[in-house]
Amino acid sequence: MEDPAAQLISEHVRRLLSVVGLEEVQVVCECPAPETLRISIMAGDNGRTLIGPQGAHLESLQHIIRCVLRRHLDATTHIMVDVNGYRARREKNLSGLAEEVARKAQRTGRPITLDPMNALDRRTIHTALAAHKEVSTESMGDGRDRRVVVRPVFL
Repeated sequence: MEDPAAQLISEHVRRLLSVVGLEEVQVVCECPAPETLRISIMAGDNGRTLIGPQGAHLESLQHIIRCVLRRHLDATTHIMVDVNGYRARREKNLSGLAEEVARKAQRTGRPITLDPMNALDRRTIHTALAAHKEVSTESMGDGRDRRVVVRPVFL
């Protein structure tokens, strides 16, 4: 059973989604770590609309939910919103991409620049390659054009 705060947050998110016409959604709130709130939305076929291209709508939805919930939560609480398990799948795909790019950088001896990514995706790439002593990662660029560069390290 969810605690009262989680129930309140779930209800706020359900109301927000009903305003945009999504009535048939399940919302589950959990706190996997101190000062962390994970909101999982199961939206069925409407999930694609909520996620948007490369998670753009999901990022916007997360921002709106953060703004609404800030009045009810401590300012230091990190809020993560997921729809239909998209973030877990995205993280797995990005980790695979990072490994592939690291091998290519090692093999060719040249730096490889990835396409522009949002901050969370860049962080996933950096984290996936942090233990690789054969490559280093660096974010370059500004704003929406910020991207990760994977460089081989010559020992």
